[in-house]
Amino acid sequence: MTDSMQQRRDRRRDLLARLYLRVDGSVTEFVSAWDLGAELGMDEAESRKIIEYLEEKGFVMVDDHRAGIVRMTAAGVDEVESRA
Repeated sequence: MTDSMQQRRDRRRDLLARLYLRVDGSVTEFVSAWDLGAELGMDEAESRKIIEYLEEKGFVMVDDHRAGIVRMTAAGVDEVESRA
């Protein structure tokens, strides 16, 4: 695995973990993915790519694609907790 692939994987995990912490493991609370990404030093384009990936995996549900409003799914909670 190349360094860039590993970095991409790490950034995905970081954003999902940050979401988990922000909502305290809740699957009903919606937050801005753009704000979460910014807290991790990501621009909106990078955050958008990551959220699209996490949505495809079933770890997040996007409520508003333009505004980047997301919530965590039960699968996302399980994913974060399995890595703890």
